[in-house]
Amino acid sequence: MTPKPKRLKNFFITVFLLLFIPTVVLGQNKVVMKFGVLPALQALPLFVAESKGLFPKFGLDVDLILFNTAAEKDIALASGSLDGCFADLVTPLVLKGNSRDIVIVAKNYDTRHDRRMFAILAKPGSKVSSVKDLDGKPVAIASNTVVDLVNEKLQTQAGVPKEKINTIESKNIGLRFQALLNGQLEAAVLPEPLVTVAVSKGARILIDDAGLGESQTALVFTREFVTKHPELAKSFLAALQAANDLINGDPDSVRDIMVEKVRLPVALKLQYPVPRFPKLAAPDRDALENIAGWLKQRGVIRSTVSYEQVVNGELVP
Repeated sequence: MTPKPKRLKNFFITVFLLLFIPTVVLGQNKVVMKFGVLPALQALPLFVAESKGLFPKFGLDVDLILFNTAAEKDIALASGSLDGCFADLVTPLVLKGNSRDIVIVAKNYDTRHDRRMFAILAKPGSKVSSVKDLDGKPVAIASNTVVDLVNEKLQTQAGVPKEKINTIESKNIGLRFQALLNGQLEAAVLPEPLVTVAVSKGARILIDDAGLGESQTALVFTREFVTKHPELAKSFLAALQAANDLINGDPDSVRDIMVEKVRLPVALKLQYPVPRFPKLAAPDRDALENIAGWLKQRGVIRSTVSYEQVVNGELVP
C-alpha cells in the first residue's frame, strides 16, 4: 500500500499538471488548440465543426473560446492566450503592423454579388434614400475597424467626396442598432443579421457591401503555432472545409446551430437563410493590400505590411 504522504504528493503533482499544462492531454501528448470566435454569422462553420464532432474526426482537440466583442478577442490573441481566431482582415493587419507575428491561413467568407455582410442604413422614417442624401449627416461606426473601412469605401464608391463623410463613434453594435431604431442616429453601419432585423422595423438600406472585396472574414493563427504545429493547422482547415460542405449541402441540418450560436433574433429564427460558404482559400491580395494602405494612412499601423508577411496560403486543403 502506498504511504499516505506519497499519495498526497502524487495528488498535488496531478493537480499541478491539470492546472498549469492545459495544452497537453495527459498520456496522449495531444495539443489542445485554443481558438477565439465571435457569435457572428460568418463564424458558423466553426460552430458546426464543434457541434457535429468534425474536429475529433480530423484528429483535433479544439477549444472554441467565445468572445462577445472583437476587442476582447483581439487582446486575447495579442497577449498569447489564443493560438488563433476568427477575424476580419483588419485585425491581423493591425496586429502584424504593430509587431505581433500573426498569419492569415485562409479566408472563410466574402461578399459576393448575392450576399452582404454590412450595410449603411437610415433610421426608420428618414427621408434619406441614398448615402449622397446624407449631406454630411453623421453615420455611426466604430473607428479604425472594418466597419469604418466599409463606410468609407461604400460612400466614396457612391460618389461622396471623402472630406464630406461624417461619422460618429459607436463601438457597441447592440447600442448602435438600438439607437438607429429609436431615431437617435440618422444613419449607422450594421452587420447581418441585424441589417435584416433593422429593415423589418422600418430602417432603410442606403447601400450595402455586396461585392466589396475588403469585406472578408479570415482564419488567423500566431506564427509560433503554425511553425510548431503545421499539420494541426492543416487538419483544422480540413475540418472547416468539411463543415462548409455540410452547410452548403444540407443547410437545414445546421439551422438550430445557427440560431443558438449566432444568437439569431427570435423574429428571424425560422426564415433567415443559412449562408453558403465558399471553398477555403487565401485572402485576396488586392483587398488585403488596400486595407494595409488604409491603416497605414490612418496611422493605425506604424509600418507597411506586405501580403507575403501576413499570409500563408499553403495550409489550405
